[in-house]
Amino acid sequence: MITYVEVYFSSEGPVSTELAEKVQKITGLHFIRGRRDLAFRWTTDEEFSEHVRKIHEAFRGSNAFLKFDTQEEETGPLQIAAQWPPVGGKRAERTSGSG
Repeated sequence: MITYVEVYFSSEGPVSTELAEKVQKITGLHFIRGRRDLAFRWTTDEEFSEHVRKIHEAFRGSNAFLKFDTQEEETGPLQIAAQWPPVGGKRAERTSGSG
């Protein structure tokens, strides 16, 4: 099974990059780009419960809302387009030309 987690950040909580680092440290999961924010695979109820416990611990006090969506195993490997924040913690600056 795969469980996807959507995170709804609060402006009253920590900066999202700081929270992402905390989540990674506690859960071992990386945020992913796309419609969903986190994903993990599990096969037993104990594995599922452990992931959920760590996720709740990581988000405690952040005022974030979490939405969990569990689905049957997809065919093929779980494709993660990119990790967020990028390795090294710096985001690429967007520039725009004027003219």
